[in-house]
Amino acid sequence: MLNAGGAFSGFWEWCAQNGIVSKKLFIRQSMQGLMPLLSLHADQPIGAGDVVLSVPYLSTLNAQTVRGDLRPVAVPSIRVMCRFLQRRGVDISTARALWLASCLACATRLVAQGHEVGFAPLLSSSLLPKLPSPFVEAYVGGYPAISDALAGVADEPVRRAYLKDFETQVRSQLRATHAILRFNQRRHPSRIPLTLLPTVDELCAAYRTVLQRSVMLPVDCVPSSPGDLADLLEERQGIDVLPSLVPGIDIIRSPTGYPPVTSVAGNSSGTPIAGDESNAANCSLHTCVQSDFISPGTRRRVLLETEPLSNRRVVVCSTKEIKVGEELFLSYGS
Repeated sequence: MLNAGGAFSGFWEWCAQNGIVSKKLFIRQSMQGLMPLLSLHADQPIGAGDVVLSVPYLSTLNAQTVRGDLRPVAVPSIRVMCRFLQRRGVDISTARALWLASCLACATRLVAQGHEVGFAPLLSSSLLPKLPSPFVEAYVGGYPAISDALAGVADEPVRRAYLKDFETQVRSQLRATHAILRFNQRRHPSRIPLTLLPTVDELCAAYRTVLQRSVMLPVDCVPSSPGDLADLLEERQGIDVLPSLVPGIDIIRSPTGYPPVTSVAGNSSGTPIAGDESNAANCSLHTCVQSDFISPGTRRRVLLETEPLSNRRVVVCSTKEIKVGEELFLSYGS
């Protein structure tokens, strides 16, 4: 059962309506300098091996699931955008991440102008706070992919040079992404008003969210179970993956980021205090196929699938006992 109180009540309600189930959890907001941080905590004792959070694949946001009416009208198809960006030297994974950022930025514009968006509760300022630059050393820890790339680099000038080069590259990619959005709007001016087009700054803010929060999931949510997703990606290194925002799961931080934050046991609304526990991963991430028994008297199983991919789920399991108030950590392995 999801904790439905506080500033995130709309988010929890959306989760319940879209088939997301979990133990009792709560979201903690904190700050590390100018970096706003979200963390997910247990609001009940969780045993080792328990399913902590289960998300239907079709409730995630990526290039495969944001389709039809869910795709903002100002965003071209994933095929068109990726082809445009790849011709400009952008790799396919980054192109997909930029497409996802475009969806976030355009959807945020739609919501601000009073339009209906199917995943509007995921776009609240509480869930998507404004993030500082990932290319400043003080904030690198808030972006796991960047901090992992710098993990073995101790020389400060080398780190600064890496971040500067990466920043230049990302700025160029964002300009190219904004260019395809403008081109798409000019082709369909009656269908796409100019007011629905995000600014470069809005696109940049959305891309920072994708850099910080996205999880790499295999296309079609290829099952990793009984192993975890990191094992699947290691064993099948050529598998096609999609940068994805997974509601609830994408709030769970990597243990390589900032120090953990805990609260007094049983108090999900108190002031956070510094955790004195090791911030090692206490959860594992899996992709799996949902199945049900035909009847209580048989061990035969049948897969329930009413539409493509409807039986695929992204699941977080605990790897050890987790106390009330303890933060959840995942090693994403990607």
